[in-house]
Amino acid sequence: MKIGIMSDTHDYLPNIRKAIAVFNDEKVDMVVHCGDFVSLFVIKEFENLNSKIVGVFGNNDGEKTLLKEWLKEIDPDNELENYVSFETDGHKFFILHGTHAPILEAVIQSKEYDVVIHGHTHERQFEEIDGVLVINPGECCGYLTGKPTVAILNTKDKEYQEIDLDEVSEI
Repeated sequence: MKIGIMSDTHDYLPNIRKAIAVFNDEKVDMVVHCGDFVSLFVIKEFENLNSKIVGVFGNNDGEKTLLKEWLKEIDPDNELENYVSFETDGHKFFILHGTHAPILEAVIQSKEYDVVIHGHTHERQFEEIDGVLVINPGECCGYLTGKPTVAILNTKDKEYQEIDLDEVSEI
């Protein structure tokens, strides 16, 4: 399975559109959004996504009830929550925003999951920690680091591709 990974979109529509175009071009099977959609209008952009979307709330997400309802209209299987877990290709995944570092650390140290994906720090990470693959795709918005990124993970071989959205043509 090919999983598109993004986080911390913070309402920046041009990069959200680029990310969706990349995920559609790459024919990902699922997109994981690690939170901080921020405003409701951002959800409408995901109507253009050609895959399933799994998302979690971030600390800057407002109107959580409506965010959840609007995302469910796009993907009826989506249950936008504070964290989500699923299994695919024999790997157990745990997705959270990562607002509380001790919780993120506890999930990683539990070794209950093969892959832990988070956002919040806006810093890119692809690292194995005690047998757990830990991924942060960085920030889609590009506000804090100046480098807007998303990623694609192939779950069959754990091949990881980071995409710099500044290198993607305008939509």
